[in-house]
Amino acid sequence: MKNLLLTLVSFSVLLLIGCQENSIVDPISTKSLNRSQTPDNNINTGTIKLGGLLVLPGGFQSYYTIDGQIDYTHKLVLLDPIPPAPQYYINVDLAIRAIISDGNNSLDISSTSSDNVYVSEEGIFILEKSYPVLNSSNGLVLICKFLVTTNGIGLSEMLLADGYVKPGSK
Repeated sequence: MKNLLLTLVSFSVLLLIGCQENSIVDPISTKSLNRSQTPDNNINTGTIKLGGLLVLPGGFQSYYTIDGQIDYTHKLVLLDPIPPAPQYYINVDLAIRAIISDGNNSLDISSTSSDNVYVSEEGIFILEKSYPVLNSSNGLVLICKFLVTTNGIGLSEMLLADGYVKPGSK
């Protein structure tokens, strides 16, 4: 009888120890971890410096110099991160501040835009943006062509055009 009582108490103690909350098979609680807040790895920000000569469209060769910058935010947004076919798009925010000058006159360019583009993992998307030149008498516009990849963005070409037509109008 004494052995039966000792065995029953031993099993009861083992049962209580085994059923406690902090079992080795429970997942680790993230509340107790000390984590520093780090920025999202899918966001790249930077500045593209603008400088050089631009040819004025028209009959004879006239040049404008450009000085300024384009600030950008490149964000890779994952829609379905599960392999084998992850799906995502890229959000590109651009803000341009520049001055073009022909030696006598200076004109400002100031604009912001936000675009969502789809790029294959190995591919390149050419994003073309038109920025109106403020206070231009002949409707000058700066056209910038950007190369967008999943890793970042770069400026591939910029040129001046005249007779800017707003989308949806003729």
